[in-house]
Amino acid sequence: MGQQFSQKSKRNIGLKATHYFRTRIAPLVMTLVIMVGQTWIAYMINLDFIWILPIASGVLLISSILAYSISHAHPSKAARALSVAVAVLLTFINLVCIGWFVYDMLNPETVTVSHELLLSGFALWIVNIGVFSLAYWELDTEGPDTRALGLPEVLRNNIYPDFVFEQYTTCNPHLSPENWTPGFLDYLYLSITTATSFAPSAPTPSTSMAKMMAGAEALISLFTLGLIIARAMSL
Repeated sequence: MGQQFSQKSKRNIGLKATHYFRTRIAPLVMTLVIMVGQTWIAYMINLDFIWILPIASGVLLISSILAYSISHAHPSKAARALSVAVAVLLTFINLVCIGWFVYDMLNPETVTVSHELLLSGFALWIVNIGVFSLAYWELDTEGPDTRALGLPEVLRNNIYPDFVFEQYTTCNPHLSPENWTPGFLDYLYLSITTATSFAPSAPTPSTSMAKMMAGAEALISLFTLGLIIARAMSL
């Protein structure tokens, strides 16, 4: 009996690990795409310390993957901190690239490479969407591990969603499954709508952190697109 219980326990842990890593595939792919995009943008705008970007992001990403591989059933605080650090670092790198991009846009010596700058600016806008989708996914409701408990359990622990999705308030079982939780694509959609309409259409940010993040993305998007359009008109 003890052996059967042990095998069942191992099987449950294995299923949890498989489910957990499936939910991490999309954010992992997005992280790799962002790293490649940021490195290319840094090269295009002649950022001097370009080689530091993929190294720093890669080290944190690998450390995060290893940390979760060890404690996927009950992720440790260190694993959670590493995941947040990856999102924060990618956001910081994007802000540095935006600052350098603005410098190049306003520098008279770079007028001859306007087309390259326009392409870099558009890529920077696309990468910014990916960066914020990762930030939303990682920080909303204290992270994907907490959200996986389901909204009723989350609320019982006095944790409240930063972004209120329509499925949270829909009681009709034909419109949304019971105990629905948002996936990465839901946050990618949120990031796209915020970057294109300059305001989140759905879901609704309900906490100060969520409002500041959505507001920051909208302002960055508006500022970047404004610079791109202004330079394009001056060609």
